[in-house]
Amino acid sequence: MRKKRYYSRKNYTKLILVTAVSTIIVILVIYIFNSLFSTEQKVINFVEDFYQYEQQGDFSNSWELFHSQMKEKFDKTSYIQDRAHVFFDHFGVDTFEFTLTDAEKIEGYQLDQENNFPQTAYRLTVIYFYESKYGYLEIHQPVIVLEEDQKWTMLWEY
Repeated sequence: MRKKRYYSRKNYTKLILVTAVSTIIVILVIYIFNSLFSTEQKVINFVEDFYQYEQQGDFSNSWELFHSQMKEKFDKTSYIQDRAHVFFDHFGVDTFEFTLTDAEKIEGYQLDQENNFPQTAYRLTVIYFYESKYGYLEIHQPVIVLEEDQKWTMLWEY
């Protein structure tokens, strides 16, 4: 009879171990899934797309990702010419590197006093790194991401 008790304790210990490991694995899978598919991650991916276009000098496609207010502020042709002129001609670079901060959720964000409909937006900072003819440059630019017509759009803070 003692032998039976020993084996049942051993099996009980294995069961607890398997359950604990399984629980940890399930929690990790849920955490990774939420991290990869969270709204904040989608916002970060969207901003990465914008700045990858900018890195490549594809200012036409980056302009398309702007919010309508940004499109009103910058005519597409002028934007393309200005961005290329300032960053590549003046700085004397072919491209740049960048990093992004985490996306911070902003509840009740209002574009301005005229557009009085608060909505959820996300703020993050883009950090550009240039090795220019003037030396190493680092520019920090806050950006706002919000939905317009059921798609992500971007604004620069002024």
